[in-house]
Amino acid sequence: MQPEVLSGLIGFGGAAVGAGGAFLGTWLQQQHQAQLEQQRWEKARADLLEERGRAAADKALAELYVLRRHISSWKVGMSAEEKSQWYRTGHGHTDNTELNAALIPEANELRERLRNALEVVRTSMHVDAWESEHEPYLSGFDTEHAIALLSAYMRGDPLPPPSPREARESVEREMREEAWAEEERQRSNPS
Repeated sequence: MQPEVLSGLIGFGGAAVGAGGAFLGTWLQQQHQAQLEQQRWEKARADLLEERGRAAADKALAELYVLRRHISSWKVGMSAEEKSQWYRTGHGHTDNTELNAALIPEANELRERLRNALEVVRTSMHVDAWESEHEPYLSGFDTEHAIALLSAYMRGDPLPPPSPREARESVEREMREEAWAEEERQRSNPS
């Protein structure tokens, strides 16, 4: 083989290896950049979820404090219309709290516990409004428990144990859901 051809082939081989190395380096750099971009996107999404969750939790907690103030507006000897208005207003606050809590991402246990606690608040407001003639002690206590639940979540603390009424509501809700599911099965499979 002639030296000119050999040196040309060696030069061509070196250029091909150099081009391949450059191509490989570019590809590796792009892969690394894509990974970094994915990590930045995931962090931004996590930050956004946390921000939205905190905002929803803040609104829910503010609504619970409004509910607590509303409960304290109870007066012994209110007329039936005043009691009804007091109950409806309080019920609206519990609904707003539950709506805001439903928007808190990645908080299934909190949402379930708060849903049960708010149902207990609704029940105790009914008892306080229609079945007693004293200050709304049950409603106040149960609202404080709901506040404690949401506050513990927002601080990152473990949730407090369920109150006895919350635990009973949880069992009753499960029984209602099981009965509903059984009813649906019977409707879909008539024998």
